[in-house]
Amino acid sequence: MKRLLTLVLAALMVLSLIPMLALADADKVEHIVVWSDNAHEQTVREKQIEEFNATIGKELGIVIDYTVYGTDYSNTINIALMANDGPDLFRPSSNTFAGYVEAGYAVPISDLEGSEALLSLYNTDELVAGDQIFGGKVYTLPYSLQSYKMIINKDLFDLAGIAEPPKTWDEVRKDAKLITEASNGNAYGYFLALQSGWCQDHYIYSVSAADLGHFGFDAVNGRYGYSDGLPIINNLLGMIEDGSMFPGFENLDADTARAQFAAGRVGIVMAASFDVAVYTEQFPAVCNWVVCDPPAISPDGYEYKEMVTAVDLLGVAKKALDKDTSKVAKVLEWFYSDENLVEMYEQGMYIPYRSNVVSMAKDSSVTGWKEFSTFKDDQFIIRMADPKGLLKYEGLSARETLGKLLAGGFSEDAATVLKELDDRLNTAFDALDPDVKASYIAQPGYKVTRDK
Repeated sequence: MKRLLTLVLAALMVLSLIPMLALADADKVEHIVVWSDNAHEQTVREKQIEEFNATIGKELGIVIDYTVYGTDYSNTINIALMANDGPDLFRPSSNTFAGYVEAGYAVPISDLEGSEALLSLYNTDELVAGDQIFGGKVYTLPYSLQSYKMIINKDLFDLAGIAEPPKTWDEVRKDAKLITEASNGNAYGYFLALQSGWCQDHYIYSVSAADLGHFGFDAVNGRYGYSDGLPIINNLLGMIEDGSMFPGFENLDADTARAQFAAGRVGIVMAASFDVAVYTEQFPAVCNWVVCDPPAISPDGYEYKEMVTAVDLLGVAKKALDKDTSKVAKVLEWFYSDENLVEMYEQGMYIPYRSNVVSMAKDSSVTGWKEFSTFKDDQFIIRMADPKGLLKYEGLSARETLGKLLAGGFSEDAATVLKELDDRLNTAFDALDPDVKASYIAQPGYKVTRDK
């Protein structure tokens, strides 16, 4: 009886410890907060995260708390990072990330314990200074390649009796007017989304890089050249004058504008590769849409190579250093994993930066994906970084200037406005530390001219 009583007491003591042990295990669970504004991939990404939390995360004591923001992302992330009270990992913007690094809001990936496995997947020499590398340290990594095209609503082209897609910006204006007139107020030729500043970057200058030899910042010459896009800007202003622009463009954001195209109410749009997912997942298009080469300024076509952007998925916020950094590193590694990226490629979400991932994937049958993800041999180049996040100057930014110009907010003509913008940005660029400045200027082997 004495021995039995001892065993019972021992068992009771073990049972009493179980809640305490469970509590201890719960204390070990680390919530890694991740913020993004990549709405086009939200459905697929949330399913991936749900599976991670239920399997790998459960084993490692990690929960990913994932939030996707809309047009308020830029302001939200700015406030959160300054207060050190936001995400541990966040989607970096090429427009602001350099400033975050300079201010100490973002930290190197190598500050995370166990990050060596992820970093080893990349050749540091191929990473872009001023984008992924700052001060010799890697702050973020390229996840995908982003290309730029034109998309047309073939139904509206047929209605207007237009047989071929426009080849030049002059033809874009002409076709936009024909589409608007044929639609009797039910559709318009073109859209602008001035409330989303990145549209001015991507849908005007990035899409025209093969025409201009740059995307606003000319890395070969180390100069800003927004003035080179004057013929494009004049055609956009012409479409506004013609009444061919979707009305209310001054107050449209990107999602609202793209939803109008998806609904069949816009004839011609410029697009980035992520827009394939926008028009198949986020706002499934009800029209017959076709992906085409971007328009050129001259009928002679492009003089320069197609420029694609190496897009970074996540950066590390200073706040992450307050967590178990080995677990933050595991989450970052998981986001960049081959299996996740394979699924994203097959779903028409991302073109993998690491070419070996493409060989692991099945060909995607998603509408438009082949046109965006296929590059002509030796006729494309990965663009260098834009230093505008480091520039100190008075007055409007490039995005703000372009938005105000297209909204009719200047008394000066477009040529004067663009020249003044270039002058301000170039003066600020010249004032950078010489070593910093040099990191944004292309080396002699960086060839942007098209092979004949």
